[in-house]
This record gives sequence, C-alpha cells and structure tokens, in this order.
Amino acid sequence: MEAERVPLQELGHRNEKINDEISIDFCNERSRIRRNKAEDSTTFIFNYENGSGETLNWKELRKLKSGKKWGVIRHPYILNYVNQKLIDCAFFYSLHILAFLVFFLLLAWHVFSRNLFKDFLITIFTGIFFMFLVLKGTIKARITKSVSTWFIVAFCFNIFTYMATLAYVWLPTVFGYDDYHLEVKKIVTWFLPIIAIISAWANLLYIMRKSPFGIYIFMMTRILRSFAHIATIWIPTLIAFSFAFLLIMRDTGVKPWPLIDQQTENMTMVQTMLVILQAVTKTSTMMIGEVDANDILDTNQWIPSILVLVFEIITVILLMNLMVSLAVGDVTYLNNTAQDKLLKIKVNFVIEALQISEQFQNEMFRLHTKKTPNVLVINSDGTYISEFDVFPHSASVAISDEAFKISFMETGMRLRIKTSKGRVKTATVSKCDIECIESTESGIPVIDSTPDSRIYEDTSSCWNGYAKWLIGLDWAGYLDI
Repeated sequence: MEAERVPLQELGHRNEKINDEISIDFCNERSRIRRNKAEDSTTFIFNYENGSGETLNWKELRKLKSGKKWGVIRHPYILNYVNQKLIDCAFFYSLHILAFLVFFLLLAWHVFSRNLFKDFLITIFTGIFFMFLVLKGTIKARITKSVSTWFIVAFCFNIFTYMATLAYVWLPTVFGYDDYHLEVKKIVTWFLPIIAIISAWANLLYIMRKSPFGIYIFMMTRILRSFAHIATIWIPTLIAFSFAFLLIMRDTGVKPWPLIDQQTENMTMVQTMLVILQAVTKTSTMMIGEVDANDILDTNQWIPSILVLVFEIITVILLMNLMVSLAVGDVTYLNNTAQDKLLKIKVNFVIEALQISEQFQNEMFRLHTKKTPNVLVINSDGTYISEFDVFPHSASVAISDEAFKISFMETGMRLRIKTSKGRVKTATVSKCDIECIESTESGIPVIDSTPDSRIYEDTSSCWNGYAKWLIGLDWAGYLDI
C-alpha cells in the first residue's frame, strides 16, 4: 500500500489566484475564525480596509466571475461582502418584485374589464420598465465594453414584450376607427393579450429567481429542459397515435373525431388542420392518464381495443413513468447544486447594483461607498449576525488543519466489514483513491475563544430579518457549520 499526501490547499493556491490581490491567500490573511463550542456558533472577522475604501468592489467581483474562480468567491471573506450588499439592495429588490407583480395582476384584471384608466396605467408601467431596461443596457455597454449573447436575447425579449403589451392596450382603440378586415383585427386583439400576460408571467418568475422561491423556478426550468430532450420520443409517439385514433374513430361521430368523410368537401384547410389539432390534443390528454376508453370500446371492434391497450402500455405506463423519473432526478440534482446557481445569479446582481450606484453617486445610490460589516457570527441553526469590530492584527493565531488526498495504489486490498448483526464480510478494493475535499474555511487563521472574547448579540431589526430571508445567502449551503 502506497499513500500519497498532497495538500489540497496548496493546489488551490496555485490554481485559484486571480491577480496580485484577490486570491485564497489574500482572503485567508484578512480573515480570522473563532469557534464557540459553548454557544455552538462560528465567528468570522474580516478586514476590508484598503486606504480610503474597501478591498472589494464590482471590478474585483467581475474579475473573479469572468475568471470562473468560484472557489475564491465561495470564501467567507467574499461571501460576506456579497451577502451584505444583497441585504442593502433588499428594498429595491422588493420594489422590483412588487412592481412586476402589480403589473402582472393589472394585465390579468385588464383582460376581464378594460377602461381608459387601466390603459394609461399599463402604459405608465410599461414606460417605466422600458426606461430602466434601456438604462441597464446603457450602463452595461458603457462600463463592461461588451455584452453577452444571453443579455441581448433577454433585452430583445423584453422589448418585444413591452411592444406587445402596448399594442394590446391601444390597438383596439385604433381598430375602432374603421370596419375593414374585422377577422384579422379580431385575431390580433385575441392573440396579443395572451402574449402580454404570458410574457409578464415569465418576467415575474425571472425576477423572483433571487428570492427564497428561486429554487422552485430552477426546478421548473430544469424539468422543461429535460422534457425538450425527451420530446424527440414524445412528439413522434403523440403524432403516431393521434392519427391512428383519428383513422379508427373518424366514422363514429364521437368528439373530437368527426365524420370526416361526410365533411371533407365542405371543409377548408384551416378547418381540417383544426380537426387534426383537436385529435392531437385529445391524444395528449389521454397520454397523461385520462384515457376515457369507453367511447373507443363502444365500437365493439378488435382493432380499436388492441390499439387502446398498446397505447396504454407505451405511453401511460412506459413513457410517462420515464418522464416522471427524469423529473425526480432533476429535482435531486438541483437540490445539490441550487446554491451554486443562486450564488452566480446573486453575484451578477451585486455587480450590476454596484455599477449603477457608482454611476449616480448620490444620497440615494451609495451602495458602493457603504461600509461592509466585518464580523459574521453563524449559529448552528443557520441564522447569523453581522456587526462591526476591530480586526485582530496582533492576536496570536494558529492555522487550521489542512486536507489531504490519499491514494492506495496496491491492487487487491481486502477490507473486513462487520455488520450490525455480528456477521463478518470481506470486500476487495482495487486502486482506491480517497479524496478529502477541503472545507471553505480551511486555511483561515484560528483565534482561540477566551472568557474575554466579545459576545455578539443580534440587534437587527425586523426589516433586516426580512432582507436576509428575501435575498440573503443561505450560509448553511456554503459553509460546514
């Protein structure tokens, strides 16, 4: 047996340096950790001072994000800075959610009862959203000098949404001036509100990704993506059985399968396509378990009965259970990776918020100049306290233990396993590698807890607690507490 001991921390230091300033070593040097076993809490003390400002800003965060150095970003030194900026943005984020929620409900209300007041109100909302969208795009293009493809797609989608909303509100008024092309006008006025309400719903969900409900939005997106992959099987199966049932049931007069042979001469192309669409819709409903085979079995024929049996086996039993199992697997995967996805979104949100604050620089926008609390106390239940305190420069410290990678290169190593019932079993392990993953706080100098150590109490307000719940980081998902 040969054991190879390679410090993971040393490897991380070589690979995770971003520049001469922000790295794992830099974060460790400006961080201290103290564990209070009596209160079952962990205290981090950071040093963000850098002359007239702080060591971290949106430029450093963007460098870390662009370099995909998420190992550095997950350091408590960086996470605490990001978390505090998120909490400071909670008021504007709440207004953002509230504005889009009111806009969504206003559109839904407008569909059922419209008047001139609601028309102007929706127009005002749309104008404000458009103004902020242009402002965001201008600042991003001016500061970053480059715009991602995803941002361009999202920008165009929002522009299309606002144009469709304004068209839905004001086109009926314009169409009322003449009586030409009534059928076309009817289709347009019927289709535009569908686009407007669905787009508003999509925008609302997109904004709420940073909220505590963001994980469920990720789950829905992930399941839709998996469905897009399995659609290569689902769509041909749906079409095949739709036409099979259409051919068998077309002479029965049972809806949605009409007497096609008697109506073919009088049906237009649009009506024919509608019949096919209804048959496909009926079959898709049957695929989710609503088979309702009585109408088919009442034909008292062999072929329809056998077709229903084959349909149930292939679609209801096999295909639908496959889709359910994929959905369960996606949910399990997201439970393990949701915090990483949320961190990426929230870091990007902080970068944009700091950029906007720096551009305006007034009493209302002072996020980039507001000092970051340098003390973070995390309790075992996941709650935390943020305070200000002096960084212990001269305190005697000890470095926490490093983690190692252990390799057993000897082939045929035998293990003796004793079960709970007293039986002894043996197993053979061939070339086993045991990799100990270094915890996030590993490498931070440790301060011994003494009776004279300051005890931090939670003096935060209800609003601060709401801000932590709404947009703050879930520390239990990032640190081993």
